[in-house]
Amino acid sequence: MERYGTIASVTFGQISLPLPISVRLRRRAEPQPASGDGDAFTTSVQLDRRLIGVEVRIRGTAAAEDLSLGQKAPLSIQLSPTRSGQAGRTVSISDAVLTGIELQYEQTAPATAKLDFLAEATDGNTDPFAAQEPQQ
Repeated sequence: MERYGTIASVTFGQISLPLPISVRLRRRAEPQPASGDGDAFTTSVQLDRRLIGVEVRIRGTAAAEDLSLGQKAPLSIQLSPTRSGQAGRTVSISDAVLTGIELQYEQTAPATAKLDFLAEATDGNTDPFAAQEPQQ
């Protein structure tokens, strides 16, 4: 199993999100458990629509200040390899919608920004999430 080191870069459309600190990706679906009247335990679990969320923390607050809520673009995260000869990895969301911007200015630490995104599918069945080695 390959491991990856640092975040090499994060881009939102044509905008570079500078000095990335962390990226948190959530892929989830709400469960809909079901069972019969006489069952003591759940006998069937189906999943509601899938939700993909991404949280990006950066030190480049000026870039975050220029973004607008509701802005939509591809989101791409480039991960560096951990050893020589290994390829990096690209994690991408084909259409990410910016849903939250949180700026934090502290007295004793560098300013940071937290950007929240939700994935939007081009149609109801195409997964907007992809993770792969970059093309050479």
